[in-house]
Amino acid sequence: MNIFMRPNLSWRRSIAGMIIFLAMALVACSGDATSTPATTTATTTGSTPVPQSQAASAPSSVVSARDNIVLVIGHQPPVLDALGPGGGIAQSVHHDNMSDPLTWQSGDDQRIVPTSATTGWELVGTSKWRFFLREGVKFHNGEPWNAQAALPSLAILASAENDNPSFGYTGGYTAEAVDEFTLDINCTTPCPIFPNTAFFANFTAPNFLASTTEEERAKQNVSFGPYKLVEWDFGVSITQEAYEDYVPAGDHFEFQKPAIRDVRWLFRAEPQVMAAMVKTGEADIAWDVGVDAIDTLDADQIKSGGSAETFTLDVLSMMHPETSKLKVRQAMAHAINCQEMIDALYGGHSVCRGNIIWPGVIGATESNTAPYSFDPGLSRQLLEEADYDNDTVLRLFSRGTRIPKQVEVLEAFQGYLADVGVKVDVNIVEVQTFLDRRNCRAGQAVADFLTDSGSTADSADATLEEMQGALAAANERGSTSCATAELIENEPSNETLDFGRQITYYLNCSKAQSPFCDPSPGGIQEQLAPALSASGDERKRLLEGLADFTHEQALWLSPFDLPVIYAVDSKLNWEPRFDRRIRINSMNFSP
Repeated sequence: MNIFMRPNLSWRRSIAGMIIFLAMALVACSGDATSTPATTTATTTGSTPVPQSQAASAPSSVVSARDNIVLVIGHQPPVLDALGPGGGIAQSVHHDNMSDPLTWQSGDDQRIVPTSATTGWELVGTSKWRFFLREGVKFHNGEPWNAQAALPSLAILASAENDNPSFGYTGGYTAEAVDEFTLDINCTTPCPIFPNTAFFANFTAPNFLASTTEEERAKQNVSFGPYKLVEWDFGVSITQEAYEDYVPAGDHFEFQKPAIRDVRWLFRAEPQVMAAMVKTGEADIAWDVGVDAIDTLDADQIKSGGSAETFTLDVLSMMHPETSKLKVRQAMAHAINCQEMIDALYGGHSVCRGNIIWPGVIGATESNTAPYSFDPGLSRQLLEEADYDNDTVLRLFSRGTRIPKQVEVLEAFQGYLADVGVKVDVNIVEVQTFLDRRNCRAGQAVADFLTDSGSTADSADATLEEMQGALAAANERGSTSCATAELIENEPSNETLDFGRQITYYLNCSKAQSPFCDPSPGGIQEQLAPALSASGDERKRLLEGLADFTHEQALWLSPFDLPVIYAVDSKLNWEPRFDRRIRINSMNFSP
């Protein structure tokens, strides 16, 4: 189904109108809106202990003119258990304020830094990390924090049944106490980036954990973060208070003593209501009120930040006769006016990207994350050099409900490409259909080949020769056994930790989501394992090479960060993070 009858006409008129309207709002609030902060490369994959001094600095004593704060978000967390599921904005209620993990990704520069739980760490061998725990820390119920106290929580988190997010990066592990304040993590496979993922590891007081049921723990949080639970009025509010015995991590601004004592979280499903609550003074800060709230709030009540999510389109670069051409992919990349699009649709509250890796992440460089220039003249030249078939109609598949103004975004993509002579048929489909399309890539071609050849091997165990044969067979018949999408909406998830997981998804010939596959001797497939097993400077070098490749090959069209708009009391001193997480102990009020 083509949902746009005139792809290159109506979209630009509507965008132009929005640009004029939003420009005035942007001028008014430009001094208050913040973009994603610049980052530097994390240094936690080497073997040198991380000293406390690496933490970003802030005044050791912060005074707040007010001792209380009201925050409003779209929904309440499913549980308050420190070991329970995180994700989404609601995780800030419990994971980010009542708990402190082993490590933390700093909100200002994305470095991995110590917390109240740790003072540093070092790599011991290829599969063991040693963490040095901070002394004098106590759980909210008074139990002491030490290596033995960490073991029961880690035993739960390290279980595959727990589905902890770190599994996707480092796999399973076991923990052992070396001495009272030294903790070893033994990974089942080499885990060179474990500290980068250790912020998924929160802790519950061991005696409390042993004496309660999972159902009881779901309603409580007994950890050692800067705030502790007072009351959960289910469906209405959560009340917290500053933990008097909280031990700060040096002068890091996200691990300082709370300057605000009393905290109340409210839950409202309507963004307009949330924004209005800040406008009228009923709340001090509201999450993700949407870009439409910009014209309802005062300029000094608007802040914007990142979401650690990106929107982009994958380009099938294996089997389609046109999108498999490098110059065609480059032409499409240069045809998209990303800045115009985000100015019009998101009020300029976003950042254009040239890759699905953030600056500052291991593997990222200034060049391999730079947005592609908007150059329709170059696009037409490249298409001509590629002998592009102008009668081709590329198919774009989307769920259509994942991000704000998604239909308008897809219409813009369609219009930009039409302007340089690339016809695109936009298809908004049901979730299952979308997933079927998305997962029918290299991995499916390999699986089909193995099935047709009578092999019982899993695609992950296929040899390079079998992968080469799979691609040849798929090309011969034009597709895999399921329909092939030339452009497909990517799951909006940016990589802020390490590029290794992303390349596993998108460059591995055995992965269903891989739009690119190179099983030739010495090719990308053979480069993956050395990069993923390396650590320190060697890992950085290898991942940078792979990120260079994805950028040069134009495997994605015009990624941009999904913006988060906050309604904020003008006297609240706080700047949004790149990933929507929030630490209330980093806030204070001006008089």
